[in-house]
This record gives sequence, C-alpha cells and structure tokens, in this order.
Amino acid sequence: MQKRAKTTCLIGDPGSGKSRMASTALRKPVHFYDIDRKLLSAAWAEPLLLSGDITVKELEEPVDASSIGNRLRAMIAKKRPPTQPQGWVQFGEYFNAHDDPNWIAAGTVVVDSLTLLNEHLKTFISYAADKPKFQFDQWNALKSTWMDTMSTLRDLHREQDKDLIVTVHERSKTEPGERVHGAMTERAVGGSGEVSYQTIYQGQMDVEVWASIDGAFGNLIGAQMDEYYRLYVEMEGDTPIWKCRVQPDGKRNLRTSFNVNKPVFNPDFKEIWK
Repeated sequence: MQKRAKTTCLIGDPGSGKSRMASTALRKPVHFYDIDRKLLSAAWAEPLLLSGDITVKELEEPVDASSIGNRLRAMIAKKRPPTQPQGWVQFGEYFNAHDDPNWIAAGTVVVDSLTLLNEHLKTFISYAADKPKFQFDQWNALKSTWMDTMSTLRDLHREQDKDLIVTVHERSKTEPGERVHGAMTERAVGGSGEVSYQTIYQGQMDVEVWASIDGAFGNLIGAQMDEYYRLYVEMEGDTPIWKCRVQPDGKRNLRTSFNVNKPVFNPDFKEIWK
C-alpha cells in the first residue's frame, strides 16, 4: 500500500537551515516555489540544481510594485499602496494552474517562505480594502485567507501524490497563564483622535513561539500539518551545529507521526522518515 503524501512545516529563524533541510526531502525531485528569491544564489544549492535534484520557480513580483518614493509618501499619508500588488495574485495563479513541468515532475514541493508570502497577502488586502491600517475585517480576511490557502495547497498536493513542505520564520508571543493573577485595561488616544484599549496583565506571562505570520493564524498553522519541526543552530565552541527538533519543547507545538527514539536530529529527512 502506497503511503499518503505528507505536509510538513519547518519553522525557525533566518539561517537555521530550513531551505537546506527541505532539499533533503525523500521524494525527488524537490521543486521550490521560492518567494524569498534566494535559492538560485545559494552556493549549497548549485550542485543540486545541476543534478536536477531540485528545481526552482521564483515569485517574480515585489511586495509593493510602486517606486520607493511613492511607497514612502503613501505610508506617511496613511494611504493604501499606490499600485495594485501582484505577488499574491501570481502565487495563487501558479498553484491554480499547476501546469509548470517542474511542478508536475516533482515528488516534493516546497513553498519558501510563508513569512514573506504573508507580506504579499497583507499588501494585497490593504489595497483591496483601501485601508492603510488593518482593522477587524482585514485581520479576519487575513486569517480566513490563510486557512483556505493552506487547506487548498494541502489537498492539491495530496491529490497529486506530492509531499508538501512549507517554511516559515518564528516569533515570540506572550500569553496569560497560571502565573497571571490579574488584568487591567488602559485607554489611549492617538494623535488623530483614535481611541485604543490595551489589556495589561499582572504577573508573569507565558511565552509561546508562533509562526511569523500576523494574527491568529501564526498559532494555527501547525494544526494543518502532518509534521511540524523546528530548525535551530547551537554553537559548540566556534562551530555552528544545525539541528532539527521534531517533538514539543514547551514553547512550540511540534510533532511528528514517525516513531522516533529521540527529540532532536540532524536536519535531514532521511534520519527521521523511517
């Protein structure tokens, strides 16, 4: 019986080895949809590109297509982006069409990274809503779009029997827990007369680590993954050692469906997927 295609999220700081680990995926070739546009200049990727073990499609659009000067003027004037952004549209059209020969031939597809893709989506929502600053409706649209997008990507690649890997940076999030013994609300008035309220907790907050995607989806992404791993670097003297943790660490909801005998591995799928 053929194993079902898997969906994996690799989370970690920049430089923690997410892209490089993704290239070790077992089902070759590995096709990268490179949103960060850095893989073609990565020295470690050159032999893999030459051998055909990995292929790359770059997202060609910038986050904001307007000139730097126009972008700055719009930010200062608190206006939406002056030019309709196309990055999110291009991303969606690529996977809706799924007719790229490299994608068709791939055994594994990598979306690298969701952190920058989130900036494309935020800019698109801001332009479509004509809102320079997100309000409730825009935050709700961001969360809903991410939920729908990840569900669509997962289902598409399962139907085509392709493993899917997504990479994302991480951010800290403080949450009230058992060590919080009270809360108070502070009211603040901005320079334009806007009134905002902030909840101030009394006691020690619990620190969680979420995916670096704004809003609630940063804590929900793991629920849509079969595998959820953290990449990080430890120093042994002056030597950096890249590592991959596959089990919970108290701050991240990591998990693996494989029967592993330890929580930390070298960042190589061959060592984990047995």
